[in-house]
Amino acid sequence: MPTTEQPGGVRARLFVRETLPTPATQSSQRTIARLERLTSTGLLDDYSVTSWDKRLPVDGENAPEQRRRYNEFSDWARSNGARLTPFFDTRECYSMETGEKRTELVFPAICLALYENGDLRTVAPHAAGSETESVADCLDRLAEQSSDEPVRRTIVTAD
Repeated sequence: MPTTEQPGGVRARLFVRETLPTPATQSSQRTIARLERLTSTGLLDDYSVTSWDKRLPVDGENAPEQRRRYNEFSDWARSNGARLTPFFDTRECYSMETGEKRTELVFPAICLALYENGDLRTVAPHAAGSETESVADCLDRLAEQSSDEPVRRTIVTAD
């Protein structure tokens, strides 16, 4: 796997859509607070937060860094028997600029990538078999390595 991050330790990269509804914004703020706690306890060496677009045209040239990240995540998923869908997905959309229909890659509102010694270790959210791993699940697994960080589970129900 190519080295894409600074070597040494465990680093987290959180990717957040530029515009989010209030509940998703609050979720991203809670996630950032957890990343800060995990860093202060030494379970993470560093973390960063990057905003990204909600969607990109599949055939476009814009946002090359975001496209490179998606390709890196896809390579990780293939190598690890995981799937990024339905969290990353393609949809037929109409362009507001041209009025034409085009296929666009839709990104999740919040995505976490963990790197260890410069290599991509995991991406959340993802699915493997019938199981899924959310960003919170990924942070829970990391927190379980220390008794200082209590595991918090959030259960969301549809009413």
